[in-house]
Parts: sequence; C-alpha cells; structure tokens
Amino acid sequence: MAESKFLYFRLLFKSERMKKSFYTLLFSLLAIGVFAQDPHLSQFYMAPMYLNPALTGAFDGNYRLNALFRGQWGSVLQNEAVPMYQTYTFSADFRTNKGLSKGDAFGFGASFFGDHAGDAKFGYNVGQVAISYQKSLNGSKATNFLAVGFSSSIYNQTLDYSLLQFGSQWDPTKGGYNPNLPTNEGLVSNKLWYWDVNAGLLWYMKITKRTNVYLGAAMYHINQPNVSMLGGDVKLNSKYVGHGGVRFPLAGRFDLQPKFIFLYQGQSIETELAADFRILFDEREPEGNNFKVGAMLRMVGGDPSAPWQGNALSPESVIFTAGFDWNNLTLGVAYDVTVSQLITGDQSRGGFEIGLTYVGAFQKRRPQTIYCPRF
Repeated sequence: MAESKFLYFRLLFKSERMKKSFYTLLFSLLAIGVFAQDPHLSQFYMAPMYLNPALTGAFDGNYRLNALFRGQWGSVLQNEAVPMYQTYTFSADFRTNKGLSKGDAFGFGASFFGDHAGDAKFGYNVGQVAISYQKSLNGSKATNFLAVGFSSSIYNQTLDYSLLQFGSQWDPTKGGYNPNLPTNEGLVSNKLWYWDVNAGLLWYMKITKRTNVYLGAAMYHINQPNVSMLGGDVKLNSKYVGHGGVRFPLAGRFDLQPKFIFLYQGQSIETELAADFRILFDEREPEGNNFKVGAMLRMVGGDPSAPWQGNALSPESVIFTAGFDWNNLTLGVAYDVTVSQLITGDQSRGGFEIGLTYVGAFQKRRPQTIYCPRF
C-alpha cells in the first residue's frame, strides 16, 4: 500500500495555491500516510472488528449493529478539486446464548470498511468476517472473561491513473500538462485484490458494580499480502494493536474511564491516551443510560525521515469526544484538532467522526446474563 499511496501523493495538489498552502500538509501525509498504511479512527471502539477480532460478540445482547463515518479536512478542501478524505465502516455481529461451558458464548460477525482519498480516487473497500469465543473464567457468575478472535478480510484497492499527472506529460509547447503524452511509468493495473488473516485476545472483568477493567491485543495482516499495483512485490506490514482501559466511580453519579490504544505497523507508531467522563442518569444502573464527554491525545512517531519527530513520539492531534448511551443505542461524535506542524496547512481543522451503535436482543431467545463493559 505504501507504493500505491506514494504514486497517488506524488501529484496530489495540482494548483499553485494548493502547493503553497499545503506544502507542510503534503510532506506530513507522505511521512504519515505512506508508512502508516492502515487508516486510523478516533472512536476506535465503535469499529470493534477493525480494532480487535476478539471484540466480536463482546456485548450484552444477541446482536450489535455499528456504523461510523469519518471526514478529513472537509472544511480545508471545500473549494479545491481535491475532495474530502472519507472513511466509513459498517458491521453486524452476534453472540450465541451458549458456549462449550456455562457462562461461555460464541461470537461471529461481518463488517465493511471503505477508505477513499483525493482527486485520484485512491482507496480500498474491505469485507471482513470474524469469529470469537468468550470464555467465562468464573463459570456461571460470568464477570471475568477471556476472549479469542480470528478474522479474515478481502481487499479491493483502486486508483484512477487517468487523474494523475506525471513529469513526462509536461508539454513545453503548451506551457502545461498534456494528457496525450505518455506517462513513461510502468502502470500495470488500477485495481488490486488481496486477502489477509488477523487474530486477537481480550480480557475483561467486572470488579465491583461500577468498576471494570479490560485489556486487549491483536495482530492484523499476519500473512503480509502483496499490495503492489505496479507488478512488484510490496508486502503490507503486519499491524500490532494494544488497547485497554478501566472504569471507576468518582462520586455520586459520576464515573471516569481512562483508556489507551497503541498501534505499530512498519515504521509507523501511534499512541492515543484518552479519558471519558460519564454522568449516569440512574446511579443504580451503572451500565445503563449515561452522557459522556472526553478528550484524547494522539501521538505519532517511528519515521526517522520526518524532520519534526525522528524516532520519538510527537503530539499529532487533540481529539474531543462526546456522546450518550440511551437504552440500546449509543451515539458518539469526535473532532480532531491538529497540534503538529500539519497545523500550517489545515489550520487545526482536522477530522470529524460520527458513530452509532445499536445492541438488540431476540424476544424468544434473550441472552443469558453475561457481563460486558461498554467500551
């Protein structure tokens, strides 16, 4: 994916004004976008199978529906030929009423992930299936779980070469770009199909009525598929994910939920440190209806060629989040405010996200009592 992203980003900005106003933005994208490879999300728990296959079926109910949309730099690029960067995901997963032992459960699900960027229409569509097993570590009490999950994805990667401009297409007689001139590039195909396999672990535990803890780890692209669109051999780097958090009461109807996520892929490292402040509508129902507001700090690093960071982690954005849990529905919104040198190009106007989750139960076969935290 790094190879095809570089091909796209080479001539992303066509106008002189864009070249000037986004000089810093372009090189930041080259440093972050090329090596990071996988898109990132701020509300990562609202795309559970994209975060960790072991999260499949980790909820109180028979089925769960998730949808999330992310728009990047829409306000910055609104008057340009380059459209907003868009990422969206949909998923549905289910949990069985029984497992191999009392308190256990199977989980299975499917998801779709789309990511499209820029005027060359670079992007990919991903279809994924996942399965997990939720093992109760304390039997029918079902407050302490260890889950293992596996998933496999099929990718369709696309790029419209006709929208790219190359140096060999500069026509001095016209004083500009001539699409009739050859590109002199070995462009093989504008579509690519490949698949991968992923695995993950998750542990979560209810300590008291309003205190819980969870910790997970996952590995994506275990088979490192070839993602070259130029007929070469470019392996998609495996991605390693670590995430966790704890929720505990502060006073009265107020709870605090610190959490983190760590991502490592190729030369790219990303860490997010976050905390949600929750206000319970009913103190007697800690997993019930509540309003939440929070913030997180995203830090990136690992690319020695980036002049502002080297190998160290540096702040990239501050993310503000808000949402609520109401009956079976969860709504969340997030906005990224850039704090890195990318601020020169986007003027702190980063990405906007909105996500929706619904957890339901079948009337005739309602779920057994299984504790699952609201991540």
